[in-house]
Amino acid sequence: MFEHIKEETTRRFCELKLWVSNIDDTNVYSVSTRGLFFVYIYGIYEEIIREVVSATIDELNHSNIKINECIYELYALIFSDDYDGLYNVGNEHKWEKRWNISEKIMNNQIVTISNDLMPTDGKNIRYRQLNSIAKSFGMKENILPRNEIGGYIQEMVDNRNFIAHGNKTPREIGRNYTVADLLQRCEDISEVCSYMIFVYEKYIREKKYLKVVV
Repeated sequence: MFEHIKEETTRRFCELKLWVSNIDDTNVYSVSTRGLFFVYIYGIYEEIIREVVSATIDELNHSNIKINECIYELYALIFSDDYDGLYNVGNEHKWEKRWNISEKIMNNQIVTISNDLMPTDGKNIRYRQLNSIAKSFGMKENILPRNEIGGYIQEMVDNRNFIAHGNKTPREIGRNYTVADLLQRCEDISEVCSYMIFVYEKYIREKKYLKVVV
C-alpha cells in the first residue's frame, strides 16, 4: 500500500516540476502562474499526507491486534468515535457512553479504526497538524526530516491561503519567486512527503504500535 503512495508521490512531483519548468517568463501571465504554484503544490502535499494516514490505519485494521496489545497513545484513534459521542449526548446517556468504552477495554476487542479519520483540528496541514497526527499514532520519530523545512511548509500554507481567501492575488505572491525558487520548493516539500511515507511505513513494519513486553 505504501509502495503505491511512493509511486504516486514521484509521479505528482515530476508533473509539478515539469509544469514549473515550462513557465514562460515572457508571458504576461507568468508571474500569476508562479503564484498559483502554491495552490498546486499544497494540494499534492495534503493529499499525500491523507493517503499516508489512511494507509497506516488500514494496516492497523488488518493487523488483527487487540486493544490491550496496543500502546496507550493509540487509544486516541481506537476510541475516537466513542470520545466524540461523549460530546454529542446529554446527561441522560453520558454514563452509558462511558460504560461502552470500559466494556470495549474489558472485552479486549480487535482494533478497528475509522479509515477516513484524520487526527488533526481540521485546519491546513502545518507542523502543528503533523505533530497531532504523530502523537495520535504514538510516533516517536522526528516530525520533519530537517527542522528548517518547517518554514517552507509554513510559507506554502500561508501563500496558498492568501490566494484562496482573496487576501493576495496570485500575481502579488508570484512576483516574490523565480522559477528556480519554485523548483527548490518542489524538492523541499517532496522531501517532507517522502519522509512521511518512510516513517509511517517503518512504524507499521517494526510494529511500533505494540506495547513493549518486559
